[in-house]
Amino acid sequence: AHMLKEWNHHYNWHRPHQGIAGKAPMSRLGSSPNNLLQLHT
Repeated sequence: AHMLKEWNHHYNWHRPHQGIAGKAPMSRLGSSPNNLLQLHT
């Protein structure tokens, strides 16, 4: 379970995705202090 959590974090926060111009999925979210998904811990 721990390795899945690490992989999921890398996949969504750091891995470039070809379908969205080489950006990580989380970079596509607009910045908002109310968006808990953007808290990068």
